[in-house]
Amino acid sequence: MADIDVLGVRPERISHRRLACRLGAAMAAALLTTAGIPGGLSAQQDTIHLTLDSVLARVSREHPVTRAGAAGVAAARARAADLRAYPNPTFDVERTTLAQADNVALMQSIRWPWEGTALRDVGRADVAAAQADARGARADVLLDAAQRFADVLRDGRTVALAAQAESLAQRALDRTRTARSLGLTGDLSVLQAEVGLDAATRARAAAEAERAASSASLTVLLGVAPGTAIVWTGDLGATAPLAAPDSSLASAAAADPEAAGLVAAAERGTQLARLARARRWPELEVGPAASLEGPAVIGFNLGITLPMWNRQGAALRAGDAERDAALARLEARRRAVAARVDEARARLSSSDRGLAELRRGELARAAQAESLAAQALAQGGPYLTSWLAARQALLDAQHAELDLEWQAASARLELRSLTGTLAPAPAP
Repeated sequence: MADIDVLGVRPERISHRRLACRLGAAMAAALLTTAGIPGGLSAQQDTIHLTLDSVLARVSREHPVTRAGAAGVAAARARAADLRAYPNPTFDVERTTLAQADNVALMQSIRWPWEGTALRDVGRADVAAAQADARGARADVLLDAAQRFADVLRDGRTVALAAQAESLAQRALDRTRTARSLGLTGDLSVLQAEVGLDAATRARAAAEAERAASSASLTVLLGVAPGTAIVWTGDLGATAPLAAPDSSLASAAAADPEAAGLVAAAERGTQLARLARARRWPELEVGPAASLEGPAVIGFNLGITLPMWNRQGAALRAGDAERDAALARLEARRRAVAARVDEARARLSSSDRGLAELRRGELARAAQAESLAAQALAQGGPYLTSWLAARQALLDAQHAELDLEWQAASARLELRSLTGTLAPAPAP
């Protein structure tokens, strides 16, 4: 039997293992090419399924605001450590020439304990303020992402309702054209049906564009690569449930990061005033000294800096004013948070009440009327017009239900954000 040249390599120059590897690679490339994937590379990315919890977890973990907050806290901690650091000593030389130095001394400033405590507490207040700022920025971006997610769910259902309305308009047009061919109606009715179909088609296209825009904005917020297929999964009516809405006011007051930052700012002002009082004391400098004129003499130097001209009055007033300003802003912030909580609770209560009334009344009756009209249409006879009217009434009621569900979900998300329960729990 004649030798066979496999993959352009003569048999006597290839080992059995290399031959098997090359054959496997060739078969894989052939299969991928047959499947329509050139070069053996996937032309499409995997579809991502995202729920509200996964969206919030992704934002909390990967958004630049989270990294910026962590860096800000790290910077505040470094500055706090710098405040606690002891000052460097000074080396004094008296009557120095190129060849002679008469006296030398190494002097170290001594910090009073109460001054060191005040500096430490100023640093702690700065760190607490940075942590509050980071939590506040993170809460804002999480609420933004959650609201955009609710918009995506609403827009998806709006597209479905618009598609049903377009199908309904198409069926009405077909019925009208059939009636015209039978001489039961004229061109005006057909023209009106065509106008209705055009309006329904335009409404569907607008709904699809709105859904694409809301989905794209959320995709950008998440930092997902453009063109990635995403399926948004969730029930708008069950989004962000609340355990105890009545206790949201107290929870919001305790969880508000901006209020925590203002508390830290007030504490910083208090500690700055305390630091100013501590610096009214004389500053001491001690250290060894040596006299090099004649026989060397080693001694001990003591220096005192007297606070005669600067009694820290301006620094004291600045600290007190900073504290008072922070406390005033804290009171205003608490009032604003209380107003936001009351407004969100009122919107939630109104939406829930409206949903209950709609489902008991208009929506239930519209569904029943559509069912009866569909049964009559199935039995034959001139019932299409009645069914079309009943079906349109049901679609209008479903649109009203969707709008109320979205309002309720937005109010719940607002309350969850205010009470600090929107953010995902940290990983164990």
